[in-house]
Amino acid sequence: MPTHDAGDLETVLKDAAELFGLLSAPMRLHIISALCHGEKNVGQLIEAVKTTQPNMSQHLNQLYRKGILSKRRKGVQIYYAIADPQVVQICQTMCDRVTHQR
Repeated sequence: MPTHDAGDLETVLKDAAELFGLLSAPMRLHIISALCHGEKNVGQLIEAVKTTQPNMSQHLNQLYRKGILSKRRKGVQIYYAIADPQVVQICQTMCDRVTHQR
């Protein structure tokens, strides 16, 4: 890990734990996976991950508020995309690790 002074390290570790907490929900990982190949609207995401609209909205809002996803409106549709490609790398690394441990 990079070196930080004690105060900075505490802040970095707290923020990292918050990010890992956000990514601890399988539904959010599924959403990120569904968006790896490009943006999708809410309806496409609901179909891809097989969930309800209220559940999808809750997860999308959390990912958007933390800067993981970006969104844009086109007419009445809202499209989501990956805003932080490093998060995809983190998720892929963890999924690869789990796969190799099986």
